[in-house]
Amino acid sequence: MNSVDPVNDASMPWDGITVGVLLDSLGPDVVRPLALPHGPSVAIGSPSIHDTDQTHAELTDAVLLVPGRPSADLLGLAADAHVAAVVVRAGAVDPEPLTAAANRAGVTLLECSAELSWGQLYMLIDALRAVTGPVLEQDDRAADLFSLANDIALRAGGAVAIEDLSMRVLAYSTIPGQEVDDLRRDGILGRRVPDHPTNAEDYSAVLRTETAIWIRDQPDFRPRLAIAVRDGGEPLGSIWVIEGVKPVAAKASEVLAEGARLAAPHLARLNVAADADRRQRAERLGQLLRGTGPRRRFAESFGLHFDAAATVVVIGRDENPPTHSRGMSAASAAVHVSVLLRMALSSYRLPAAVGSLDGQMVAVIGTTADSPVLQSIIATVLARSAESVGVGWRAGISRTLGSVADVPAGFAQAKQALGVVSGPFGHGEIGQHQELGASLFLLEVFDALQSRSALDAEPLSLVADHDSRQGTDYVRTLRSWIAAHYDVARAAEALVLHPNTLRHRLRRMAKVVDIEDPDVRLALALQLRLQEINTELID
Repeated sequence: MNSVDPVNDASMPWDGITVGVLLDSLGPDVVRPLALPHGPSVAIGSPSIHDTDQTHAELTDAVLLVPGRPSADLLGLAADAHVAAVVVRAGAVDPEPLTAAANRAGVTLLECSAELSWGQLYMLIDALRAVTGPVLEQDDRAADLFSLANDIALRAGGAVAIEDLSMRVLAYSTIPGQEVDDLRRDGILGRRVPDHPTNAEDYSAVLRTETAIWIRDQPDFRPRLAIAVRDGGEPLGSIWVIEGVKPVAAKASEVLAEGARLAAPHLARLNVAADADRRQRAERLGQLLRGTGPRRRFAESFGLHFDAAATVVVIGRDENPPTHSRGMSAASAAVHVSVLLRMALSSYRLPAAVGSLDGQMVAVIGTTADSPVLQSIIATVLARSAESVGVGWRAGISRTLGSVADVPAGFAQAKQALGVVSGPFGHGEIGQHQELGASLFLLEVFDALQSRSALDAEPLSLVADHDSRQGTDYVRTLRSWIAAHYDVARAAEALVLHPNTLRHRLRRMAKVVDIEDPDVRLALALQLRLQEINTELID
């Protein structure tokens, strides 16, 4: 195996992963060591993005990701906080003095690729910790999925990726000299297979077949040998080997079959753990949204402070999105989006209860609705969701809640905001309830007036009837005049009329309907606007 961690052995109890496993698994293109004062066997815990305003945060054994230009003093603070490793970005600082300071402080210092975002690196480390587990087989090649991927790659003669049924990249090989193409590289960095026109057909073929099959004749990626990972006949995921300039080994199909057998218990454990955890979290989240059960205990289980400010976010997809990536169901897509949001919130140490409900993603987040960080996170999640499972995602955000006890009201607000931003009065992809007062009112009026056919009633009907009988153009004139905020000069310019001509027309129109009455003006403006919306919906 290609592991630099001397204690990651099948005969020893598993207590997590080490710096060596991290370096070996992610590879030098992602992260490389600058200083290893205690060697590669330092155990690591959760990743954490450094925030100078959160000095009280618990950082014992953390992998501290440090944006910006870190100073040597930070390494001393990291040592005092018992940080396992500090990660800086390549090119951000001169590595030599920082490396010397790390060795003096006794802190592991790593450098990540300049092309990798901190969010991506956070997800890579978090996913590595999730998929690296105890040995379930006597064969030491099954020590963990990353080691298994390297073992398959060495024996099969090509770069390897192990994926689950959602096309998430769980592990990949890091054998020097083995070629990868852009599709594999993007999959590794994004932890998910990128969109490709043949994905559905290729994956369907692999999952239908009991043995390894070739995926060839594609101009934009190298040939691949793939096999489904199964447990009792049920597919759990797949293993893929890329053929480089040299052909894969003659026994590559047999190697893949053995690899699939060894990967099955790992993928089964991940699936069971994920499903059980998802169900439990969904039940607790559902009770928070309904305001039932021991809400304080549920809130604390998600890391939320019951009496502190909170915000509810609902993310949903258009009913008829332009594209349906990979044919994922609405429920599966919502689960994927909820995972993206949970990862993003965790990277900024924002406590949250996140889950999926009826094809939508719902979250109760321990921050205010106007938090710039929250806005940035949601925008990023929407963009990544569009890339991974198709476009059409939008978000509704509640007002800031006084405490978790107000979550049911916040849930209703977030759904209202999502309804507005997804409907005829919406603008953009994110709707904040506190900024949608006018749109919420118009939506309620629109729904009420539609049911009584009031859009074509008086006073607008009087003007429309006159146009029909007399051949006048009063409705269009009204629309332009109102759109110009009753400014005759601007309205005349839009209608290509002389201002005096428009004034004369308005005086004649006043004999049909009293346009000087403010209530009549309001009614006409409302009817015209709602008619426009109704026409857009029909079209």
